[in-house]
Amino acid sequence: MRHLNVVAIAAALFVLVTTPALAGGIYIGGGVGNASVQDTTSTPSGNSFDESDTAFKIFGGYRFDWLPIVSVSGEVGYRDLGKASAGALEYKVDGFDYAALAGLGLGPIELFARLGGMQYDVEKNNGGTRSSFDGSAPLYGVGARLKLFGIGLRAEYEVIDIDELDNVEMISVSAFYEF
Repeated sequence: MRHLNVVAIAAALFVLVTTPALAGGIYIGGGVGNASVQDTTSTPSGNSFDESDTAFKIFGGYRFDWLPIVSVSGEVGYRDLGKASAGALEYKVDGFDYAALAGLGLGPIELFARLGGMQYDVEKNNGGTRSSFDGSAPLYGVGARLKLFGIGLRAEYEVIDIDELDNVEMISVSAFYEF
């Protein structure tokens, strides 16, 4: 089922990219940042796990400018939240995501909110004992972007609500190019 969703999203993005009438708002980008993972059921002693690691993401989407100050974007991407570890305990989280972004701005600066989901894979290694989880989780966040002449930067704070973990957050800075 997960692969079918990814294929459907990729096909929709391909249609947007190859349709000349829609070519104005297509963008691609990538970013780096920090992802934190929290879990209270991770250690035999019941201690909380709260660690972070370097994360990255790549994304593409289409931006609709409805009014001079209001925009809506559809976006798909892939993110790797690194390997958060403490001692013999390590969490690896990655997957494909999709979201709608609604923005409000004046000039080159825009504030936006993100609402979507992530098809995730979680791998937990506790002293050589591995366990894996996968599924779909809500994803939401806020950010700001600055764009001049098609090239832009954006900063974001995002939360991924994975059932098997207490809290997963990502703070990132990205660069993008809008065609």
